[in-house]
Amino acid sequence: MTNSFDYQKILNSWDVNLEQQKANFQEHLYNVYRPSSHTYTGLWKRFCITEAGPLVRGQFFEAIKAVEEYEKMQKRNE
Repeated sequence: MTNSFDYQKILNSWDVNLEQQKANFQEHLYNVYRPSSHTYTGLWKRFCITEAGPLVRGQFFEAIKAVEEYEKMQKRNE
């Protein structure tokens, strides 16, 4: 059986600061959500669905509206 992980490649590209930031954010989510299971499982998914998802969706439609308004303004100025 072949090991599919190239550990040397992983270690060479490892960003200690980024990984620590991920861990710190997971700890923050744990403290905010206080999961009844007392595990970190599902915290990222919950954050994405309840907080990040709606925020990014709103930003997406704001960007579309801004582009449409810009295009209308460009047509008026032609």
